[in-house]
Amino acid sequence: MYDSAGSSPTEVVISWIPYDARFRERAVRHALDDTNGQLLYAYVDNLVNRDNDDGRPLDEYGLRTMAAVREDLSQRSLASVDWRQVRDKLVAGVHGPVS
Repeated sequence: MYDSAGSSPTEVVISWIPYDARFRERAVRHALDDTNGQLLYAYVDNLVNRDNDDGRPLDEYGLRTMAAVREDLSQRSLASVDWRQVRDKLVAGVHGPVS
């Protein structure tokens, strides 16, 4: 799905979630609610590892997307993602550049 050869888990998530309109709005909401990124981590972990979007099951297209994200992560954990970087990327899209 994405060029993951050598991409870190942080790069995989940053190259996906800010640009995926199906999940971006909720991801931004979680990012804005928590400056350290823990709510965002929980949201993305539920998407990727539990196939649900804030308690709603993913449709077939969403399931294929999560399978591709898991493949891009190459067995690496979302716990190793720098969630503050991901949060900054999401919030920058809402509020302009983050310093």
